[in-house]
Amino acid sequence: NCFSKSPGLTHLTEHRINTGDALPTRDGPRRVSMAERRIITQQVKEMEEAGIITKSTSPWSSAVVLVRKKNGQLRFCIDYRRLNAVTVKDVYPLPRLDDVVERLSGSLYFTSLDLASGYHQIPVAKEDRKKTAFATPDGLYEFHRLPFGLCGAPPSFQRLMDHVLADLKWKECLVYMDDILVTGSSFDEHLHRLKQV
Repeated sequence: NCFSKSPGLTHLTEHRINTGDALPTRDGPRRVSMAERRIITQQVKEMEEAGIITKSTSPWSSAVVLVRKKNGQLRFCIDYRRLNAVTVKDVYPLPRLDDVVERLSGSLYFTSLDLASGYHQIPVAKEDRKKTAFATPDGLYEFHRLPFGLCGAPPSFQRLMDHVLADLKWKECLVYMDDILVTGSSFDEHLHRLKQV
């Protein structure tokens, strides 16, 4: 089902975190209100049940932060700034938004496809999982699947999308991270391209 609400899992790649010989970075859990703690506990439970995270004994640790979204809800995030500071940066290019916008010229029909939990579809390399560890008031956990917030996550994800949609990219569809835009100058062309993608 191409409209699944739960994330899939690719076996085409895995995310690596190259920290060279850097010592583990550590941040403990931050002080949170009881309401925020309930949100953190619920998110951890859901991710653990989905196989996205597991309990950890890692020497690495980053803090959980709750960030308010535009709609007022809180988003569960990890503050990976210390880990990112010791990570060798992946320089794989992301598409330029002005190139994407220019490519829309002449299109009359559009379909936008947003991958469900796109990052969580990429496994983290087994030897690097410990580096993704995060501290909550209830314990330490680590990601088995790619989390948001890592400096190498956008390039890893874009590389996968470019690989999967290689022959279709810039012809049948436009790809920017976990968003796929299928366009067409006629309805028939649009449907044909949508089937290709």
